[in-house]
Amino acid sequence: MKKVLFLAVAALLCACGDDESSSLPKDVQMLLDSKNGFSEDTVIYFADTVNFVDKINQYVDFGTEDQPKMDYAAKALASAIDVRLYVDQQLNDGSIVVLCNPALNTKIIFDDPDLPVTKNDYKLSFKDSLKVGDSTYYDIVVFNANEDNNVCNISAFYYGIHDGLVRVVSKNGVTLNRVPAKVYEDAVDRRAKEKAIADSIAQAVADSIAQAVADSIIKANTIDSTDDDGNPIEIPQEVVDLAESVAECIKKAYSSGSLSAIKDCKI
Repeated sequence: MKKVLFLAVAALLCACGDDESSSLPKDVQMLLDSKNGFSEDTVIYFADTVNFVDKINQYVDFGTEDQPKMDYAAKALASAIDVRLYVDQQLNDGSIVVLCNPALNTKIIFDDPDLPVTKNDYKLSFKDSLKVGDSTYYDIVVFNANEDNNVCNISAFYYGIHDGLVRVVSKNGVTLNRVPAKVYEDAVDRRAKEKAIADSIAQAVADSIAQAVADSIIKANTIDSTDDDGNPIEIPQEVVDLAESVAECIKKAYSSGSLSAIKDCKI
């Protein structure tokens, strides 16, 4: 009988220990458990509706079996996307932390993370799924910032616990959605071709203008250049040098593809 009682007490103590270890909020536990089947993609791609594309490097660390954690970071190649989302089990028995502006290093700590939850001007919520283009992502944590007091580089991001970032909203309201690598690669190729064509046109125009200015200078320096009375006109060397300088400035402006830079070619 004593042996049976001892086993019963031991089982009860073990049960209490299990409850203790699983006392984290369910949404925190969900993030910790997301290591099962998480995407192996370390590079992901985004695009908006007007064919702006960006490449993002993502990284996630789930710790070890003895010391589980969830630490996710994503940084874009061209845009301001630079976010970090992680779970701090040592803070208030489990908190979800967001960093969204590396320059300020301001941590937004959701210390009562039963979603949805609001902290100051920021909100975390949960969506069962999100359709992005031809793909559907599941189990989405959504971060939103109040624009009036937003210290982040972005307005919102959608984090799929199995896939990483799937949508980002910029501070000017532009939505970037996750796209296949081919969409990004096609856009980069198209831009390269368009730039080559634009550079060719700009160079041709610049050469034409520079030649026209040069021809005018040569003509002005010939003995045939006369005033209304038929007297030869001598062009001072400083005027010739200035004209050549303006011609070179215009050529560089066209060559760089910046038409607005021509306004700086002043006499």
